[in-house]
Amino acid sequence: MGTIVIYKSRTGYTKKYADWIAEELGCQSYDYKSAMSLDLSQFDTIIFGGSLHASGILGLKNIKKKLDFSKTKKLLVFAVGATPPVAGLEKMLTEKNVGEEERSMVKIFYMRGGFNYDRLNLVDKLLMSMMKRGIMKKKEDERTADEKGMLAAFDYPLDFTNRKNIRPIINYYRGDDHVG
Repeated sequence: MGTIVIYKSRTGYTKKYADWIAEELGCQSYDYKSAMSLDLSQFDTIIFGGSLHASGILGLKNIKKKLDFSKTKKLLVFAVGATPPVAGLEKMLTEKNVGEEERSMVKIFYMRGGFNYDRLNLVDKLLMSMMKRGIMKKKEDERTADEKGMLAAFDYPLDFTNRKNIRPIINYYRGDDHVG
């Protein structure tokens, strides 16, 4: 029994965090597609990272289906998104992504990633372009700071990843921090 880190990354930010976590814990990290062919029952702790997409964590539903919660002791999940963390975000993500019967075995963390329009797939580019048009329709003085920042990010990619952001999940894994 051991630990494995699995990630589903669209633009590289989630992969970066997964690799840092695996390095810190001395275990392997696997991309989502490769991990789906593994026997996950051999691991007592699974750390899964997925991009945040409309409050859903990409890939989490399928990872949960593949797990045998009677053998897996812990599922630690980190969601990665472009927005700054806010109070209550991890609780909201838990409520949206984890059933009540699973909550005693699942802990969700949020880590800020970044935004790079050029790395998005076609569907996400279309959605983001629609959002951009909506922001552009507003008068400049009516745009929020977040909206102004988002507009700037279309031309200048943002990377908020920081190795220190993995500390809460590492501490929780090691039993140093029992928040939640």
